[in-house]
Amino acid sequence: MASSGTDLVEMTCDDGPVQLIFSPDDGAARILNDSDLVELYRHPAPEGRGWVRSNFVMSLDGSVQGPDGRSGSINTESDHHVFALQRALADAILVGANTVRFEGYRAVDLEPWQLQIREQEGLAPYPMLVVISASADLDPLIAAPAEGVGGAVMIITTAGKSAEDLVPLRDAGITVLEAEGPALDLAHIVDQLAGTGFQRLLCEGGPRLHNDLLAAGMLDEVCLTLAPVVVGGQGLRSTSGAALPLPSAFRLHHALYAEDGALFTDYRVASAGSLDAAAKS
Repeated sequence: MASSGTDLVEMTCDDGPVQLIFSPDDGAARILNDSDLVELYRHPAPEGRGWVRSNFVMSLDGSVQGPDGRSGSINTESDHHVFALQRALADAILVGANTVRFEGYRAVDLEPWQLQIREQEGLAPYPMLVVISASADLDPLIAAPAEGVGGAVMIITTAGKSAEDLVPLRDAGITVLEAEGPALDLAHIVDQLAGTGFQRLLCEGGPRLHNDLLAAGMLDEVCLTLAPVVVGGQGLRSTSGAALPLPSAFRLHHALYAEDGALFTDYRVASAGSLDAAAKS
């Protein structure tokens, strides 16, 4: 169970002030500390299911990649901080296999301030890294954090793999789950994770997994940071794959502006009722 905001220790963001410029209560703009950010980014807790949030950073010209092909080259310091805070509030981090390979993902390790938040929120010490991969062709090294202690790693893959293919992963301490059938059912995966205590789910990419979650109707919230840079080129968008049968509608929940120029937006899926009301207004 989450603790109340008054129980949170006041923590200072060293990356400069972050200002709330839009919120559900439509209050006046104000400077936020980490306790305020925890209140804003704490996952809702719908009864009986998980809550899936995605988090991407994007350049002014729409790319989620910098010149080196990675998202890290367009991050600002404030985005690094909010990214880390969101990890501190998640039960599990969902990532596609290509993103794991290209971005160098490992078991999730945390800094002391993140561990403190998790303790105060009543969460397990570390979030689990959940890799969605049809092939399961991954380096067992992902089971080891970059430094120190890290969380568990799970790979969810399609059925039919040989034992030889999976033994190195399992020997490294990775939990490997084989789904039934030749395709991965993301709705079933989310329900399975939520049913085993992993309800607060954070998708960090890549664009293909993001698109598939949207297509499956499993994305509740989109956090998009607009970085104050233009990169040109042919960088990926936050989604990649087939067009959705119908556009997914979201409504702005809050927006933040950081001293380093980053704009943070948080959109939550719009209910059918709210869309009907908006159309009639």
